[in-house]
Amino acid sequence: MQAPTITDMQQRVSELFDIDSVSKIDTIIQELEGYGIDNEETLDDAFSGCYRDESTFCEDLLCECYSEAIDAMPVFLQTAIDWEMVWHQTMQYDYFAIYHDSEYYFFNRNF
Repeated sequence: MQAPTITDMQQRVSELFDIDSVSKIDTIIQELEGYGIDNEETLDDAFSGCYRDESTFCEDLLCECYSEAIDAMPVFLQTAIDWEMVWHQTMQYDYFAIYHDSEYYFFNRNF
């Protein structure tokens, strides 16, 4: 009996999330489709990285985008930024995360 062929989207999700189980891949695809991501091109456009938590994602992204402004702040203010709060108050409106295998996979809602 021949193994069922997988779609390009299933293949891309398998690679991105490092999953072999077709049922797990399909579950993630369903979640992505709920956000309007229904093909490999939009998946690649929206994917913003894999992190252990929301705060690390926010810190990396915003320090990259606003490095000059953050570097210009006194150290006591730089270290006082609550990156988890930044996620909950601001970034979650532009990004969403899918939790898989102890990591968060972040996607831009505005792809």
